[in-house]
Amino acid sequence: MARASIKRLGRPAVAALAHYGGYCLLAEAIQAGQSARIFSYHGIHDQPANAYAVASNDFAQHMQFLAQQCSLLTLDRLVACLRKDEPLPPRAVAVTIDDGYQDAYTHAFPILQRWAVPATVFLPVDFIGAASAQVEQVAGRLAQAEFLSWQQVAEMSRHGIDFGSHTLSHVSLTRLSPRQAQVELERSKARLEDELGKPATGLAYPYGTVRDFSPAVERLAAEAGYAWAVTGLSGVNTARSDFYALRRTKIERGDGRTLFARAARGALDPWIVVDRLGWLVGKP
Repeated sequence: MARASIKRLGRPAVAALAHYGGYCLLAEAIQAGQSARIFSYHGIHDQPANAYAVASNDFAQHMQFLAQQCSLLTLDRLVACLRKDEPLPPRAVAVTIDDGYQDAYTHAFPILQRWAVPATVFLPVDFIGAASAQVEQVAGRLAQAEFLSWQQVAEMSRHGIDFGSHTLSHVSLTRLSPRQAQVELERSKARLEDELGKPATGLAYPYGTVRDFSPAVERLAAEAGYAWAVTGLSGVNTARSDFYALRRTKIERGDGRTLFARAARGALDPWIVVDRLGWLVGKP
């Protein structure tokens, strides 16, 4: 309850301070053409039950804003530009959706198509095509909705949506032995590539907090063949970023239009301070 209250009150306060305190203007001036933000979602539904999910109408407004006010890139393209230290367009952003819920197809996909927004969906591979009741025995609270089918994944892929690994079973990789983590990384990547017939270049660490990845886990991800990995930590990405610990701006239920517009300019970048305190961070 305390964590939820801190986030509910703290995120708008931090964003307002960053906005009115001049951080956003300064960041845009200093980082113009040299930085990019990655937005993350954890479910999109008309009546979201997941505390981290957003309403479909809100998601549609967010995508309209990004299409009209920002420069949208695929995550692979964004990473490639940063790696080569190539100039980026103004307000370069990428969109990601975690956990592989079916609402990524039923609710998010039509909106992404309407606004021509490229996106990357991260899949807990063992759960794709499984009923939530089956998953609940393994993943607990992750099984709060139905998961995508491989047929839906294939259709979205044919229409320009990218897919990355969220491991096999959505387990915190730091809680596993190196061999167990290796299996989660390698087998999920292989299954994605087998199903889609294209390379799976990216990984999203399950939960993504400071407790859920480490330099050792990053090395395992690189050895498994991933080109990059994203976390749940707030902030902006530049050519100097750790490409196996890319930062994302998390969008949650209750984040209004004003907060979202400010977040697109970096107003939630300072939330990294809270992220790094660890004990304040819940697990989406």
